[in-house]
Amino acid sequence: MIRQGVDPAKVDALLGDKSVRFESRLMAVLLAPSERSLNYGQFLGPKTVKAGKEFIREHAAVLARAQKDSGVDPTVVVAILSVESRLGVYTGRWSVFNVLASQAVLDTPQAQKLLAQAWPAKQRAELDSAKTQKRLKRRAAWARREMGSLMRLAGKEGRSPLEYKGSLAGALGMAQFMPSSVLNWGKDGDADGVLELAHAEDAIHSVANYLRAHGWRPGLSLKAQLKVVLTYNNSKPYAKTVLALAGRLR
Repeated sequence: MIRQGVDPAKVDALLGDKSVRFESRLMAVLLAPSERSLNYGQFLGPKTVKAGKEFIREHAAVLARAQKDSGVDPTVVVAILSVESRLGVYTGRWSVFNVLASQAVLDTPQAQKLLAQAWPAKQRAELDSAKTQKRLKRRAAWARREMGSLMRLAGKEGRSPLEYKGSLAGALGMAQFMPSSVLNWGKDGDADGVLELAHAEDAIHSVANYLRAHGWRPGLSLKAQLKVVLTYNNSKPYAKTVLALAGRLR
């Protein structure tokens, strides 16, 4: 954090706060399951499709403006919001500071010792594998960058970094943007001077802005669409589910 420009005294104060802790149990929940075990099929059921169509009707004017600005199909935006947060129903209740800080030290022996205590016993050998160790090192480097982004976001918004609540990974709002994504692609869709990803209008415009910035254009082939959605979440099951749901919302 200091290397990213945060004042050392502020770092000491934040890390010394009584609410800050290493979230071993949450880290085990986040990291132990494999991508293959995630049930993306749940997002293609009739209840999700019905909720998505109702959301499209309710926010038709906002979605139309976002499409005009970005060229992104409204059904793709709504599909992402559906998969990410059930259209804002599940945005996460965990301290973003804590979960990012916990991930940021996953490449240290101390953190891994604590993580092992919460890791599923049947997968204990996996934690020590070279593949997992490489994954933890990569995730720690990523999380350290996101910690810097969280500090900049908090400074920009005049809030304490300890106030933010989000997902197990540290994602925020309906769109489940990481702090760096909020800074780079978040958009104040209702022009009220406040970027609030818990609000549909800002979330819609932010997702559309992100996809446009990552290459979405009208008339893209399915393969090209998949490539763009993969930048949002680098998981083929995720990207295929988003596009399949978008198709059902049309």
